[in-house]
Amino acid sequence: MATTLALVAMAAAPTVVARVARLEAQEARDVREPSRHLDAPETLTLDEAIRLARDNNPGFLRQRNGQSVADWRVREAYGRLLPQVSAGGSAAYTQAGVQRIGTLDFGAQSTDWYSSSYALSFSWRLDGDALFGVSNARADADATRARIRAAAFDLESQVTIQYMAALRARDQVRVAERQLERARQNRRLVDARVASGAASGTEGKQAEVDAGRAEVAVIQARQALREQKLLLMERIGVPVEEDVRLVAAFKVFRPEWALDRLIAEALRLHPTLRASRAVERAAHAGVRQARSAYFPTVSLSTALRGNTLQALNEDFLVKSAEAGAARQRDECELFNAINAGLGRTLPGLPRDCSVFAFTDQARHDLLARNEAFPFDFTRIPMTFSLSVSLPLFNGFARQRQLEEAQAAARDAREDRREESLRIRTEVTRAFDGLETAHQVVRLEERNRAVAEEQLTLEQRRYALGAASLLELLDAQTRMGTAEQAYLNAQYDFHWNLVRLEAAVGRPLRPR
Repeated sequence: MATTLALVAMAAAPTVVARVARLEAQEARDVREPSRHLDAPETLTLDEAIRLARDNNPGFLRQRNGQSVADWRVREAYGRLLPQVSAGGSAAYTQAGVQRIGTLDFGAQSTDWYSSSYALSFSWRLDGDALFGVSNARADADATRARIRAAAFDLESQVTIQYMAALRARDQVRVAERQLERARQNRRLVDARVASGAASGTEGKQAEVDAGRAEVAVIQARQALREQKLLLMERIGVPVEEDVRLVAAFKVFRPEWALDRLIAEALRLHPTLRASRAVERAAHAGVRQARSAYFPTVSLSTALRGNTLQALNEDFLVKSAEAGAARQRDECELFNAINAGLGRTLPGLPRDCSVFAFTDQARHDLLARNEAFPFDFTRIPMTFSLSVSLPLFNGFARQRQLEEAQAAARDAREDRREESLRIRTEVTRAFDGLETAHQVVRLEERNRAVAEEQLTLEQRRYALGAASLLELLDAQTRMGTAEQAYLNAQYDFHWNLVRLEAAVGRPLRPR
């Protein structure tokens, strides 16, 4: 037995191992693969990055999800003006026996019963909350749409800034690579002089150290570029391959806008300010709805109802009907006998007692009427109800709700004023920063050209033996500093331009 079990286990082991391996591989794929995929492009423009971010950024998608909820609130507000309709039905089985509730005995039931019922109810209610609920819900929906537009504009600014940061890191790599190439060129000059005996070996070692530092700068710049691309991927909301090329080119140009016109345009059209105005309108609609608590309430209701009742013991029905007919016949004969013993005839007497006989036709009709379960309903007469109520006092709840709504409206107004002041300040600061950055770019461009000329001159002088290695390395350092300063000035200009676009509320960059 043990040998057989061992053989079975050995035969099943590869299958089990393969199944576990497949499950682990599937779990690994589930971990690696994000919920949204992007076909690995070779290039990525700024417009493509913004479009992808609008479709995939989790934060923006969460903001946009609120639109459907707001739209359904508007539909719900309209629905409150319509009557409420509800339908229901039931079916029951009651067993024969003694019916008791606690110590109360309601007598024995001689047959089982089937029963069913239906109800179709209509109710309509109109109050101030329903009257003003539509305008309030529409104002909230407008505010939600305005917030989504503001979030989309903010997302576009964030993606632009991060895209620009990635471009800056890319250009930083190029600057570091040029610096490395110059350091290697200097090293070749020094090695040539050392080989000819015109310079000592110490200068060769110093040139080697300088080239090594340039290589470290290249490695660090490439790592920074990978980091900025990862941050760009996070902003977009989908993975982007590390080797994707960013092809947008930001150009420096002279700002030609008028500050007053930019401020006026921002105060009129900025998405966040328009969202603040929409929120303020929604708050005022909330005040009107809170005041509606003082209005009367009108309610109207009606219902269509019906039921069935069927006895399972037909003999019980027949015997009960026969007993009832016999009682009626006996009563009839009794009154006829009493009437015959009186001196004068009573009105309506004597009667024909044979009409109370329980015939076969009566038995057939009784059993036919009993076949009612489940859908042969007996309709219950309709009832209509109309009520009007006027609230008089509810413990100051209405006053508190109205005061809360008015306070929210005042807060919304102050938020809108605060946003207006912020936008005015941001436009002015960004405009001044952009003009200053444009001047700095021109100055740093000239400084870079001068440093390049000086480096070329020092390289020639060192090759001829007219300059020392220290002078050559100083020129190399000044060239690297000037090139870095020029790069920083360019991207400071672009950053201030993005700030100005974010403050104005629309793109300003020439397309």
